[in-house]
Formats: sequence, C-alpha cells, structure tokens
Amino acid sequence: MFVDFGSSFLKVPHQSSSPMAIEAMALLHGVMWRSRALSRALDAAAASTSRRHVWNESSGSKKKSGTSKVTGRDDGDFTPGFYDNLIQKYAAHEEEHTERVNLKKLMETGKAVLVDERPAVVRQNAQFLQQELPKRLARRLLDLQFLPYIVVINPNIKRVYNSYYNAFETLRNFRVVNDDESNAEFTLLLKRLVDEHGPMVEALAAGLRECKSKPFIGDQLKLDSFLNSMLTSRISRRVLAEQHIALQNRRQNFVGIVCTQLDLREAVDFAFRKAQQVCVETYGVSPEMRVRGDQGDDAIISYVPAHLDYMLFELMKNAMRATVEQAIRRRRGRTSRHEMPPVIVKICRGKSDVTVKITDEGGGINEAEEKKIWNYGYTTVDEKDGSLTGLSLADGEQGGGPGGMDFSGAVGNSQSKMAGLGFGLPLSRLHARYFGGDLRLVNVNGYGVDVYLDLKNLQDEEVATS
Repeated sequence: MFVDFGSSFLKVPHQSSSPMAIEAMALLHGVMWRSRALSRALDAAAASTSRRHVWNESSGSKKKSGTSKVTGRDDGDFTPGFYDNLIQKYAAHEEEHTERVNLKKLMETGKAVLVDERPAVVRQNAQFLQQELPKRLARRLLDLQFLPYIVVINPNIKRVYNSYYNAFETLRNFRVVNDDESNAEFTLLLKRLVDEHGPMVEALAAGLRECKSKPFIGDQLKLDSFLNSMLTSRISRRVLAEQHIALQNRRQNFVGIVCTQLDLREAVDFAFRKAQQVCVETYGVSPEMRVRGDQGDDAIISYVPAHLDYMLFELMKNAMRATVEQAIRRRRGRTSRHEMPPVIVKICRGKSDVTVKITDEGGGINEAEEKKIWNYGYTTVDEKDGSLTGLSLADGEQGGGPGGMDFSGAVGNSQSKMAGLGFGLPLSRLHARYFGGDLRLVNVNGYGVDVYLDLKNLQDEEVATS
C-alpha cells in the first residue's frame, strides 16, 4: 500500500515495522504539507504582481551591478524566481506552437546559408531561434517546478534552475535580430550560453545522486521520465544553437555541425584511443581492439561528430572496463593485454542506416543489474572509487575523422566526471534516438555483451526531432 503526497514522482510505503521509517514518513508529510501551504500563501501575496519569487538570491549574494551589453538591462536587478507567470505563458506556447525540426530542414537551411550567402537567410534563422529557445527553456523550467520538494531544494537542482531561468530571461529580452550587428551579438550570446550550460548534466547527475541517497525517501523517487524529457530538450536546444553558430563559418565537408563525410572507422579508432588512455590510467592495462566489416565509402555517413564521438567513447569505455576487470578476476589480480580478449567492433552498412556492433568478453551483466542499466543514476562504480574518471580532451583535440568536432559539445564539458554517475548508457541512447537511431544491448551472462548502435544516415533520411 502506498501513500501519495501529491506528486507522481514520490511514493512512500504506508506500513513499516521500523520506527525510524514511520518518523521519516511523518516528517516528509509535514514538510510537503507546509510546502503546499507556503505556496498557497505566496500565491495570495503575489496576486497583484506578475511574479512570485521563491528561489530568490539573498541580498548578500546579489550579483554585482552593471549594465549588460547584450540586453541593456542592469545585471544587478536580475533575481531568479521559482514561480513566474511568464514561464507558464511561454511553456503553453511551447506545448501548442513549437515547430518540430527535422534533420532534412536542418541540412536544407544550412545549405541555403552556405550557397546563397544572403545575410537575410542567417537573420531568419536567428529570429527562429529567438522564438523557439525561450519556449523550450520555459517548458523545462515548468518541469523543474513540478518536482518533489526534496528535489527542488537540492543545491545542484537549484543551480540548474537558476541557469535555465537566466538563459530564458536573457533570450526573451534580446532585441530582434534584424541586421548583421545584432546577429553577431546574438551569435556571441548563444556561444556564451552553450558554454555556461556545459556543466548542467553533471549538476543534474550530482543532484539526482544526492536525492537518491536520502534514507527511506531516495529509493522511492522516480525521475527517469523527467530526465528523459530534460535531456532530450537539452540536446535539441544545443543542436539548434550550435547549428546557427557553426553556419557563421565555412568548413569543408560540413553543413553547420553536420559532417557530410564522416568516416566511421576513424571515429571508432578515435573513441578507442581515448577510452584506452583512461583505461590505462585507471588499471595500468587495456585490451586491444579489432575492427571488421564495411570500410572505405561504405563507412562514410553524414552525422554530427560530437554526438557520435560521445556515444562511441561511452560504449568503448564500458567494454574495456568489463574486459579488464573480468581478466583481473580470473587471474587473481594480475593480467596483461596479451592475456585479455580484444574488443571487437563491426561496422555494417544498410540501405539508409549503419550499425556499429561492439562486442566484449567481460563476463556479461548479472540479472539484477541488467534490469537497472538504463536507469539514470545507476552505476556499479563506488562513489569514492573513481574508476574510469579523469579523462579530458586536450585543447583542440577532435574526433569523427577529418574536420571532426570536440565531442564535449555533446553533453557539455563534463566527460572527466561522467563515469560512475550512471548517465553514460541512458544518455547515449538518447543521443542515438534523437536522430532516429537506437542503442540496444544483448547480454550473455557469464560471457560478455553485444552492443548495437544504430545510426541513421542524415543525408539519406528525413528524421523528425523535437
């Protein structure tokens, strides 16, 4: 039997033989009741105003005053609020009027800019982003407001909310892009926001772990649906913003952020080398890799290198870790690369898609863990262990073949700390599905794992994304 405290995210057992559990339930009930009462009181007090601030910064932490060159407003006047009627208004527009973006349109718009070179085409794209991005941010802010009280008071989740609110206000108040100067300023703003939001995935992961660590309550939090929506929207916003940024500069074999000549074999090799680097740093040894299947022109696709590099890196890392730890167990703590089976990668080209199969002989996944591997925050790495951490790309290092991109753009600059936070597999699957592909796993307990990364060739397929 369950007691519902007014949130679809939280279910607490009604009966328990533990006095501590009963006390915790009573405390939680009181906290949530007071939270609703406080919300009603704030609503009434703010009835004559357009905003109700709950997450206000204290006067001691108020930002240093100064006029923004971007918005023309006094930065010292900005105080992020939890409840904002404008958020609800923009979120409603996002629900009803958000234009769905497909990759064919993304490519066509990019080619129009590169071929036509008319400033008006670039400005039209900027104006589209001015309409779309605030609506998408507002929807995510509303989702954050609907989280349980124990989640919204978490410092990391608050940090995410404030960052999104700041971006929402800044984009909403930016002047209409109607000339080259305003477009240049808008592009600089997008670059700044993309960089500032880089660590937000890490903040979400840390906040999730801290909330789930709470006794009695943490295990009852069901946040995967929220995180799927949150991170899918994040991917979408970054694609739109980075496409506009990239269109300001021509690059051979690129249409914005899409590489039209991406060599899968080179991308696999790049991901392997980076995963091998961190594996050696962690264990002192790493398995070898063998690549089979299609090559040459059959291994060339159109895709976003940043996304592909992130997915391949995460999958390689998992395969290597399983292989090394299985070899260590079998040889009682001592092993060498010659005693380990290699990681096998096979590239298979279809009519309109490509499958990258990664096979390891790392012993597979036991039944209890297999049910949890797609859950955000689930990891077999101890929080204090630090296994497979410490990776960071050297400045300017790129992947995805010639002209590839630094794959930090896929999730923000947080690769060095993503291992052990339990976001690698579910976030990789989100990236694959965003462009119409998928990520599947076939487990043979006691032997190893086959991972199938299905990729749509963006040049051949029109894939609807949101």
